[in-house]
Amino acid sequence: MRSPVPPNAVPPPRVAPSGSRPPSTATRHLCAGAYLDDGFRRACLNQVYHQRQRLVAPSYGFDLPLVLWHCLQARRLAVTRDAMVLGGLTIAVCMAPLGLGFIVAILIALYLASSTWRISRETAQELRRGRSASVGLIIGRTMLVALRLAGVLVLLSLAGFYTTVASVFVGGGGSSGSAAGVFTSLFGALLFVFGPPLLASLMRQSQIDQFAPGRPARPPEPVPARLAEIRRLASGNTVVFAGYRPFVGSGSALRNWGFAQRLVRASGPLSGPVPEAEREFRDAPFTAADLVAHLRADLTALATEQEPERHLPGLTVTDRIFLAGTEVAHLEPHTPPERMDDIVRNPTAPARHYLACQVVSWGGELVTTVYVHVAVQARSLYVEFISTALPPCDERFRTVDQVDGTGPTAYLRAAVQGLLDTPGTIVRAPLELLQVAVDGLVHSSWWRPTGSPRPGYDYGAKVSVRELGTASDNRNHIQAQEIDKYQRIIERRLLAAMLDFLESREVDTSEYRQRAMTLLNAGAVVSGGSLTVQGNVTSTQTNIGQFGEGGHR
Repeated sequence: MRSPVPPNAVPPPRVAPSGSRPPSTATRHLCAGAYLDDGFRRACLNQVYHQRQRLVAPSYGFDLPLVLWHCLQARRLAVTRDAMVLGGLTIAVCMAPLGLGFIVAILIALYLASSTWRISRETAQELRRGRSASVGLIIGRTMLVALRLAGVLVLLSLAGFYTTVASVFVGGGGSSGSAAGVFTSLFGALLFVFGPPLLASLMRQSQIDQFAPGRPARPPEPVPARLAEIRRLASGNTVVFAGYRPFVGSGSALRNWGFAQRLVRASGPLSGPVPEAEREFRDAPFTAADLVAHLRADLTALATEQEPERHLPGLTVTDRIFLAGTEVAHLEPHTPPERMDDIVRNPTAPARHYLACQVVSWGGELVTTVYVHVAVQARSLYVEFISTALPPCDERFRTVDQVDGTGPTAYLRAAVQGLLDTPGTIVRAPLELLQVAVDGLVHSSWWRPTGSPRPGYDYGAKVSVRELGTASDNRNHIQAQEIDKYQRIIERRLLAAMLDFLESREVDTSEYRQRAMTLLNAGAVVSGGSLTVQGNVTSTQTNIGQFGEGGHR
């Protein structure tokens, strides 16, 4: 029979926003990133999707299963492209065996021409942006461009000479019919060589187009079992982390502080001097669960207010349990209310309770989270404050929001890019197919541990998809200020709510007021995407774009 829930138990946590809502801006950008960045796609699949023996990091501000679904689709498109490239190259060699040298010469010339164009464009961009470039560097790049252009001309001349000789050889001294046949076979061979990369590039652009603003991406129907499982794991109230990153999925830590103070009675106006030891409460005047409930109610009111001056848009307040991956007894991401209440009142077990106050802004591009832990032990109150931030998604993924990122211009650019990338695509195709095969073998179910969790094995999440696709910094100064603004507002509201609660329980707050004033007077300066906190309580300097170990670059 289930034991009754204590009267001061923490109510069931509200589940964080999931993919059932329309895709956010961050979701669109990450889905586009699955097609634009091969490294990002592979990291998402290998470090999240295929990690069936690990729990999943929470997904803040985006739809995790939808992003992973498009990672699978992008990988399927890449595998099809590479298989068609190798098949087309084989057919081309069979169609025009004497024209193999011509095909190779064309591919090398195209590679030299495209790389020369990239070097010239990068140099021009650096000079246009005012970056310092030495004379030696400019001369070296100019000579490199000249040599490559000369190589292109030589290869094209050799290709033409080779074709003429081959036509004469096949035609037996200049037969026009045989020469026409040679040129026809060469044209067909080139079609099979350049066709698959061109077609794949256009198909990829058609996928990217669906992530443009106003075109919400649709989830797969029906939802595959693994993606449904990932959605369930990511929406729990328990974060199981690996290594030394308890706040995995939240981004980089910006500001943290903590203090402990004794719980003593407030002196009455007519009372005389009282020994300090007698002022202490023999029994604590409240429990940690009481204080957590008060803070939750006070902050939740900010999200439900109707007046703009009293409302904090995008704010959610949830209870979360954090547990090391080596300490789990079962692979479930949900802690029941009665167990959560026990963790709040007895914070000595490996599990740790935090009140997560989170603001999602800029369509999920910015996520500011403040974690608060309170404990009442040894007739003392302990308070811990940690703020984290997720910067915007990778700048390359924002092409879907640009004027020429979708539509006819984008298709034309994709066609040109597909042709220019043909040499590199052919060279990489065997390696890419081998890599996919190795990944499938490594993450096969044959090697996965089965049964109940084994002691000592780390089942925690190492990294989140959102962190893998994050930018190295904010796009502008306002975003950095926005993160600092939300963490400051939440910090101020928390300190005020805690003060009101202590005074309502007749606790002496003189020491608390001094500590709170010191914290609020610690100056914060945001400059160039970096947040510097100055003061004698906390002194940290953290770049908002950094997110710890495991990130993809």
